[in-house]
Amino acid sequence: MRASAGSDGGAAGGGGAEASAAAGGGARPGGRVRLGDRKAYAVGVTAGLVLLMLAPLFRRPPVDSFPLSTYPMFSWGRHDARTTVERAVGVDSRGERRPIPPRLVGSEEVLQAKATLAQSIRQGARAARALCRGIAARVAEQDSHADVVKIEIRTDTFDAVAFFDGQEAPVDSKLHATCKVGAR
Repeated sequence: MRASAGSDGGAAGGGGAEASAAAGGGARPGGRVRLGDRKAYAVGVTAGLVLLMLAPLFRRPPVDSFPLSTYPMFSWGRHDARTTVERAVGVDSRGERRPIPPRLVGSEEVLQAKATLAQSIRQGARAARALCRGIAARVAEQDSHADVVKIEIRTDTFDAVAFFDGQEAPVDSKLHATCKVGAR
């Protein structure tokens, strides 16, 4: 330890503060922090942030909140992997079915086309048949759908896991309306 910095012509005063800081392990002379202190601070802050980020995993019951999330939509178990879809289906002369694209249902937007189908189904058989005839008229104008002879408005239920495993047939189906395409 130094007794005083003022006697050698260096910095005037402040020798006592430097001596007490050096003795206590804090800042070095000249106001610099030791490298070990900075590393310990960085490790402490990092560990604190990691623990804070992992904390939602240990809450009972699980709580989902911003900004830390347990992402329950992906992490909680599903009771059932079934999903129900209202859709328009084209049937060719061999009886093969294929989905009608949203633009022929009445909108380029998939969700708007789905809403149109769902609304017509909710409104009953008359509305479903009217929508079916409108889709059939638009399909008749398309060369890419020249093989389609009939349109069906349906509600199909799929097992989503099995569907993406190659089993694309619906597990349940309800036919709401059917109509022929043009003079085919």
